[in-house]
Amino acid sequence: MKHKQLINAMTIILATSGLVACGGGGDSTTDTATASKTTVGTITGFGSVYVNGVKFETDSASYEVDDDANTGQSDLAVGMKVKVKGTINDDGVTGTADSIYYDDDVEGPIDNFQLHADGVTATFTVLGMDVLAEDKVTVFDDEGDSDSLSFATLDNGINVEVSGYFDGVQIVATRIEKQDNDDQEFEIKGTVFSYENSEIVLTLQNDVQSPAYPVADSVNTDITVGQFVEAKLSDTGSGLEVIEIELDDDDLLDDNEDEVELYGILSGNDNDGFMVNEVPLDLSGSPEYEPDSLEGNLVEGMQVEVEGSMVDGILIVDEIEAEAESEIEIEARVTQVVELGTDGRYTITLDMNGTDTLPVISDNNTLLEDDSDFDTDGDGSFTLLELSDTDFVEVEAYQSGTDLIATKIKRKDASDETTLEAPFDSYEPNASITLSAGINITYMLDTSTEYQVDDVTSDHDSFFIEVTTGDLVKIKDKYIDGTADQVEFDTTSD
Repeated sequence: MKHKQLINAMTIILATSGLVACGGGGDSTTDTATASKTTVGTITGFGSVYVNGVKFETDSASYEVDDDANTGQSDLAVGMKVKVKGTINDDGVTGTADSIYYDDDVEGPIDNFQLHADGVTATFTVLGMDVLAEDKVTVFDDEGDSDSLSFATLDNGINVEVSGYFDGVQIVATRIEKQDNDDQEFEIKGTVFSYENSEIVLTLQNDVQSPAYPVADSVNTDITVGQFVEAKLSDTGSGLEVIEIELDDDDLLDDNEDEVELYGILSGNDNDGFMVNEVPLDLSGSPEYEPDSLEGNLVEGMQVEVEGSMVDGILIVDEIEAEAESEIEIEARVTQVVELGTDGRYTITLDMNGTDTLPVISDNNTLLEDDSDFDTDGDGSFTLLELSDTDFVEVEAYQSGTDLIATKIKRKDASDETTLEAPFDSYEPNASITLSAGINITYMLDTSTEYQVDDVTSDHDSFFIEVTTGDLVKIKDKYIDGTADQVEFDTTSD
């Protein structure tokens, strides 16, 4: 898909700039609060609420979740796109939430499901709205049904609730939650195309027109053409009927609002400019670019964080920052967790092969997902200080200098196997292979090592003819003894 095709371009931009971890950080340790700020982004963790690299204290916060004001933090989950109103302290990584708002982007049955050839992305529609799901990126959860939901179990007919970012074509899902298949009430958002004779037609964000839905007699009729609305639908047995319509906001922001921080995906507009989540961007005021090389290199599909002020529905950008693409993946046992200062950063040390360890840095931007039996509270998340030396984790990360910065850490049940997918560095024929993951990690090769290229069995010599320095190679160490049991290379991964 379009945003996936940007990885090589982003790699060039970030490599030439020495990009460090996005978001949280700073030398100041004061907790003096700045003026109020509105933050739109994804929840990455709890123990307070983490959004866009900021740890928001929530002791006095009010909540509205799916139009219900009688809700609380327990109704939130990692991967949800939320709006937080509050203050951010001078350190840039802590703050206080006054209110937190969440509403899903679409809810209904999956249709037109298609697994892509790469095996890690899939598209489908929900009530006509296009959705992109990504293995290891999208957070999955099930609710009201004993069967679990994962990327591998996505299929037509499953009722889901989707939260994510519109990239100009589709919703790029950050969270997909399975709904009870007996629940026959759904939700769709769009601009009113027509509303007459007790029927309504919506133009969805992907420019698809909905069917003409009949409208129940009890529904508010003060809705006019051109308004952006959320329609709640009920399956009557003979079709879907609108049982509620309410005005909605396609970008979660007011038309005029100071101090806005917005995370999302760049898309184009009709004036050869850019939008993020349908919010037009005004870049004419010489905003600060991070990294500097981002200036003049913005492209559609790029994941960014922007700061500025809303004026008449346009975001006047003061700062725009690129989000780094993760290319390194690790599954290993945790040996140590150390907090680094007071800015929300930790070093998680991983046991790679029984001898070598690999340090990974986590910050307030790192999404913490719990997929283990230790998730006794069922919130799908954990705090880093909960980790012990018996815990296994799955990490997605990118390299910044010699540091490895985690974008996602998922706690898993214990395993006898470690894996490392990272850029190929070098090899000694029939002896060893070295991958670069911030630091070099070397595995032994022996006659039992298996080789695969594009999921096809290969041999030692043929494998290393295919691989060049910098290619992503995956190593499985099934016994955590330092010997590579399986070495894999996908020629389409770069």
